[in-house]
Amino acid sequence: MRVFIVGTDTDVGKTYYGQKLIGEGKKVIKPIETGRGSFVDLGKSDSYTYAKGQSIDLKSVNRYFFTEAFSPHFASELDGDPIDLQALKAFISKEDSLYIELAGGLMVPIQGQYTQLDLIKETENAGVVLVVANKLGCINHTLMTMKILENEGLVLREVVINNLGRAVPPCMSNNIETIKGWLGKETALRII
Repeated sequence: MRVFIVGTDTDVGKTYYGQKLIGEGKKVIKPIETGRGSFVDLGKSDSYTYAKGQSIDLKSVNRYFFTEAFSPHFASELDGDPIDLQALKAFISKEDSLYIELAGGLMVPIQGQYTQLDLIKETENAGVVLVVANKLGCINHTLMTMKILENEGLVLREVVINNLGRAVPPCMSNNIETIKGWLGKETALRII
């Protein structure tokens, strides 16, 4: 199964979770990364981190690495490097069993009005892991994303709640319990 790692937002801990998966022996790629220009050391980028952690070539992890830290559709436009959807689909379809970190949430545009949700829907045997930053507003973002996945008939395999390295006060504990109450029996919950 190809499992897409999506977030409820940006900077929620998708790569942190991806690194944990690599530690468990899983293959993880990030076909689109933005913000190349913001790295003083490219070795600290998500794609390089994944390649190094798996002892594989960067080209096996990343297909597009755009300069600006914007949505892929706009970052690619600014770089003058349009995303070839067929090449992208071929890139993520090379292996049957892998995790694919996407750039943000489900509705992020890749090209025009073609979103990451569309990419997931058009990928055979796809599942989703949703990474959630445990903060104010995460319940709403989580439930909206879950509802979209349900409406599209997509499999939500796991919800990962990232406590952002902080102690868990009552409001954050309530976020976890509330989200847990909405999960189906087939959806795992992981707290990191």
